Amino acid sequence: MQDLLALPTSQPDDRLGRFLWRLIEASPVAVVAVDQDGAILYANQKLAEMFHYAVADLIGHPIEILIPERYRSDHHLYRNLFAENPHIRPMGSGLDLAGRRSDGSEFPIEVGLSYFRAGDALMVLGSIIDITRRKETEDLLERRVEERTHEIDRRRRVADSLRDILQVLNSNRPLQKILDIIVAQARELLRADASAIYQLHEGDRPLSFQAGVGISPAQLTALYDAASLKSADAYAKGQHAPLSNSASGAPILRVDGDDYCAQLAVPLKLKDELYGGLMLYYREPRKFSTEEIELAVMFGDQAALAIENARLRVQAERAAVAAERNRIARDLHDSVTQTLFSASLIAEVLPRLMQRQPDESMRRLEELRQLTRGALAEMRTLLLELRPATLMEVSIEELLRQLTEAARGRARIPIETSVTSAMPLPPAIKVAFYYVAQEALNNVTKHARASHVQVTLCVQPEQSALTIRDDGQGFDLASVPPEHLGLAIMRERAEAIGATLTIDSTAGAGTSVNLLWASKDGKAS
Repeated sequence: MQDLLALPTSQPDDRLGRFLWRLIEASPVAVVAVDQDGAILYANQKLAEMFHYAVADLIGHPIEILIPERYRSDHHLYRNLFAENPHIRPMGSGLDLAGRRSDGSEFPIEVGLSYFRAGDALMVLGSIIDITRRKETEDLLERRVEERTHEIDRRRRVADSLRDILQVLNSNRPLQKILDIIVAQARELLRADASAIYQLHEGDRPLSFQAGVGISPAQLTALYDAASLKSADAYAKGQHAPLSNSASGAPILRVDGDDYCAQLAVPLKLKDELYGGLMLYYREPRKFSTEEIELAVMFGDQAALAIENARLRVQAERAAVAAERNRIARDLHDSVTQTLFSASLIAEVLPRLMQRQPDESMRRLEELRQLTRGALAEMRTLLLELRPATLMEVSIEELLRQLTEAARGRARIPIETSVTSAMPLPPAIKVAFYYVAQEALNNVTKHARASHVQVTLCVQPEQSALTIRDDGQGFDLASVPPEHLGLAIMRERAEAIGATLTIDSTAGAGTSVNLLWASKDGKAS
């Protein structure tokens, strides 16, 4: 068998043969030839160097010496199957193979197979390349892809978390609920064992617990007492305070037998005021990256924003209450008080008129009756402003009657009311109709100088219409700013319920306010 691979010396193609063998020897690819029993017949120098052998030490040995021991028994089977059905197998055929060096170390390889026959003998030629560098590069790329994928997923989770928090901030949820959500999200994304929000105070207890997750309330109470000793100074300076004892592994906090070896404190600032801080606790020692600190600061900013919004909401509610009280006080002065004053004057002169001018006294008595009824209606209207829920309980007919009586008492002009109602209006529609009628009648009493007013309401299954028409001085609609005469308010009320508001006015010919609402399902209730 040995002579089959000997260099040719006597044939006409000796020179070609020597040239081919030299090419194999000089090839950058390791080449090995084995017989059908798996014995190595030939190995070039590249193969010997790759497997850390001398060429002479390979010849005659089984090919399995180049294969890791755990694969050798199976390789005998594969070799026999190949001998039964020899075929060319190119490099890179998808097999993960490993070679074994003389020192026992292993490395990844690719093997290409071909064959030829010398008489009845099968010869198998193997081409081997070391793909260690390629595998290292592939592994590096896989790690980078995995890291990038992980980073993208983390950033997505951060974005989703911040989006969810912003949605919560834009809602009307209580402050406590918002803070609970923030500490839960901060704990999850920063992989903390516990998180909490504290408020900074002066005195012996500088920190008080506001919200927390990860440990029991009793632990949190003990924890902020311990944490205050470590974090109060950092809060007072308005700085984040990453604390880690990773070198020694000794806990920096111990609460009810639980040790915390690292913490991250982030200040919560409300404009120029230092409110408190967001705390993150870790049982394992660790150091914090710049990115982690920045993320914690973002959560702290969201918490501070939530607290500030809650404060502003309380202030706005208080201001709204104060403004509403002032408006009601003005309305009392401008309407009820003036009406009652006029009624008191009539009441003073009425006894003398009854003796001297009976007919005039009866006219004044009727005027007094209209004034007192108007004042009473005005008071009822103001009570509705103080108790908006009452609007839902009173019918639209009764609401319009109170509005017209109040306007009649203020303006001392006849106001006719016509109501046709086949069914009740939905609550939201009724409220909108009420406020539009109220604003329109206020304009009539204050600006119209009318001698007659007509209020008409027609409620039908398909649509409902409200009309307030006066014969007063009118106005140029194009020249009146929207904020005047409550026009913008009426339009907003109409748009809120999907209704149509039209205002027609001509100088010297009066004004007509028309509100039309069409039911989507053909039912008004």
